[in-house]
Amino acid sequence: MPRIDLTIFKSLAIALLLALVFASCKDQPVDKYKRYELSGYTQGTTYQIIYIDSVDSRKMVQTKVDSILEVIDNSVSTYNPKSIISKFNNSDTCTLINEHILNIFNTCDEVNSFSDGAFDPTVKPLVNLWGFGAHPYNFDTLYTNLPDSINRDSLIAHFKDSMAYDLTDFVGFEYLMLGGDIIYNSGKEMLSGDFNDNFICKDDETVQITFDAIAQGYTSDLLGDYFNFNLGIGDFLINVGGEIVAQGYKMDYKPWMVQIEHPNVDIEGGLDEIATVKMDSNFRAIAVSGNYRKFREEGGRKIVHSIDPRTGMPAKTNVLSATVLCYEAALADAYATAFMVMRPEEIVPLVESEELGLYVLLVYEEEDGTLGTYVSTNLEDKLLYPVQNDKKQN
Repeated sequence: MPRIDLTIFKSLAIALLLALVFASCKDQPVDKYKRYELSGYTQGTTYQIIYIDSVDSRKMVQTKVDSILEVIDNSVSTYNPKSIISKFNNSDTCTLINEHILNIFNTCDEVNSFSDGAFDPTVKPLVNLWGFGAHPYNFDTLYTNLPDSINRDSLIAHFKDSMAYDLTDFVGFEYLMLGGDIIYNSGKEMLSGDFNDNFICKDDETVQITFDAIAQGYTSDLLGDYFNFNLGIGDFLINVGGEIVAQGYKMDYKPWMVQIEHPNVDIEGGLDEIATVKMDSNFRAIAVSGNYRKFREEGGRKIVHSIDPRTGMPAKTNVLSATVLCYEAALADAYATAFMVMRPEEIVPLVESEELGLYVLLVYEEEDGTLGTYVSTNLEDKLLYPVQNDKKQN
């Protein structure tokens, strides 16, 4: 009986296997991943979502994004009269809340503590008084019998100052009580996020809260978590009203790049320089606040939209814009807001202590009217195009 050379069969089998592999690869695209984009309106602003995926499931993703945005709107929007926050503001007692309000409340409490009260969601009555937010005060019918508009404006200004002083008696976390079944009874409840009978209480209807200074950042975080954990998509950039969460890489395998405005106060809406930062593993979120665009002249003085909860007055600070980077957009959003009512000498020691894990760029006005900048030590080597006239404070 002739001997069979098994090496021939092995060679044929390997050749056949390689042929099948090459044939299969030939039918597949070299790179099946594509760039997808969603955009729309929410919370009185716009949102944009860019993500990289191997499957075109935009219709399903858009439906889920719309659902998340609707939940947030029904929870914390002060412009929505049926939202949970609106119900609380219109009451004089307790209001049941959901996990989103609980999460935001706890973040606000943290930032309030570290900023020594510079960030406080109970600032809403003062925001209304100074003509900002969803329910601005109307003083059109006040002192209308005065023929001299200058005297009228002066009287209204003094009236607002007096009201601001009085309203500070209703601003502060001490006027709120958080209660209910906040402590989970089991690990399963904690993981599911399901809990009941959590509430916020107050004993005076004058006490009101607004999460407008943190809601957009929180929404970016929430959408980022959905893409990352629910969809398994790790490459995305989410922008809700300028509060950004970026993770992973673009189609060219390069990190997401975000531009930071450096205001030119001599030109309305002008830009003096652009700083660019690469989003990396140190931070995935960035938020920017500024007073150089949102202000008005009133009674011979400049009224900015940043209201200091500690004084009840529009912020009297030389800080023109604050850029904050960290891991959560909600925290970045809140601290950027707090820094807009603080002075650089208050902010710098807080940031440089590294206790908060914040990366910060401030643009402020010098005594001579020129612009100065502060870049936190941990951010110095991460700005690809540092702003001009950089004056670092230590």
